[in-house]
Amino acid sequence: MQSFTRNNNFDFIRIFAAFLVLFSHQFALTGRSEPDWGVSHSLGGIGVLIFFSLSGFLVAQSWERDPNIVRFAVRRFLRIWPGLCVVTLLAVFALGPLISTVSAKQYFLSAETRDYFLTLKLTKARFFLPGVFDGNPHQRSVNGALWTIPLEVRWYAILCLLGLLGVLKRRWLLLAGLLIFACDVFGFHHAEHNPNRVFNQEFGLFFMYGVCMHVFRSVWESKPLFIGAALCAFSAAFGGLGHPYIALFIALPYGVILCGAASTPVIRRFGRFGDLSYGVYIYAFPVQQTMVWLTGNKISFINGLSMAIICTTVLALASWHWVERPMLSLKRRLQPRKPEIKH
Repeated sequence: MQSFTRNNNFDFIRIFAAFLVLFSHQFALTGRSEPDWGVSHSLGGIGVLIFFSLSGFLVAQSWERDPNIVRFAVRRFLRIWPGLCVVTLLAVFALGPLISTVSAKQYFLSAETRDYFLTLKLTKARFFLPGVFDGNPHQRSVNGALWTIPLEVRWYAILCLLGLLGVLKRRWLLLAGLLIFACDVFGFHHAEHNPNRVFNQEFGLFFMYGVCMHVFRSVWESKPLFIGAALCAFSAAFGGLGHPYIALFIALPYGVILCGAASTPVIRRFGRFGDLSYGVYIYAFPVQQTMVWLTGNKISFINGLSMAIICTTVLALASWHWVERPMLSLKRRLQPRKPEIKH
């Protein structure tokens, strides 16, 4: 099975998902209610589901190329940690001291400041710094978007375990597991029981859907429109029966991966300036909170959104060219050595 080249639409879909999250957060961070878009999630929630679907698909492809646990872990680390480290350091040593309402001594000696660095352990995100954004409508949260990163790392580990156990090579077993997982998650949705558990597991469900899309790639590539039409019919049926979560689960991952795998003129060249999606995702929230703090939340929604998009894009470009791409270039050293041919 051949791998996808860069001549596809994945870069565009990732950046689209990142800006969906930014747009959705603009409502909450300015104290507004997001409109009802007629779907089961906020636009930000859909953006994150898109990220997890694509991540499952692309990371499974990475494992198939080189199923070595050490190299796999290092590749994932190089993609996530350097950018996260820089945005964390900037929050603690630049943003926080400039706008905190407490003294510099109190700020740097606070347990909250020390705890904020624990985000870099990739096990649980920390959101608060002393005296920062106390007066904002969405009080105190410095970078609320980071909660998804430990969750995604957890699913990387699960994927790695499935690969080591050989489950990824038994695609019907994997599909059966996905369906059982879906029944569990949506059973809890229906019962409205333990919403936090459902919320966290739902993103893992979309991640595993992406993994299955990679494993079954030869199937859907042969009849993409037929399978897509069938899934849309099932999705519409569940939606009509009052199960919007199930409807979204059936249709969204397949749709975004199918569109991402395509090669559309203009759109496929969207990544020529770099893969800005991660930078947009990790910088948008603190930028938006800072804009609200600077303006006293007294500017229009559109003006605030425009300012946030511009500033976030600049920071994402800087993150890609000065942090992420240089670190990702180290992955070339991780290529498995080809055995020498002895004559």
